Amino acid sequence: MSIEIINKQRTAAVDRRAIRRMAARILEDHGRGDADVTVVTASDRFVRSLNSAYRGIDAPTDVLSFGAPRARATGRGRHDADGPEVVLGDVVISTDRAAVQAEARGVTFDREMLKLVAHGVLHLLGHDHKDSGARRSMARLENRYIRETEER
Repeated sequence: MSIEIINKQRTAAVDRRAIRRMAARILEDHGRGDADVTVVTASDRFVRSLNSAYRGIDAPTDVLSFGAPRARATGRGRHDADGPEVVLGDVVISTDRAAVQAEARGVTFDREMLKLVAHGVLHLLGHDHKDSGARRSMARLENRYIRETEER
């Protein structure tokens, strides 16, 4: 398992260790300890450009998930030519949105970042929130993983 963290912004300090722990915990819990995931932290401007290009929505958002092509088609992931690792995909988080949402929710920036990491990785694993039941289920998982990560 490889969890790469790429920081493309300069306004917020991100806790790379906590992000890595969160992503690893979720992957292991879903039987995907073989998977590689990249987490990108970026500005609203960067995330807005991706949201516009890939979703046709010209606005920033808090988190985007991009599954590897084979991962979306088969639920597995793209095999790395150098070994048995599987590329599951990328999660891109707006630190600007995370800061705004943390303040609105009355939580720390780090806690909001963990929520967004959990949300993004769960999407890579096939979870969604298209209806109220799926939304509640996904929120329960996010909250559980946040608690478990904060307890460590």
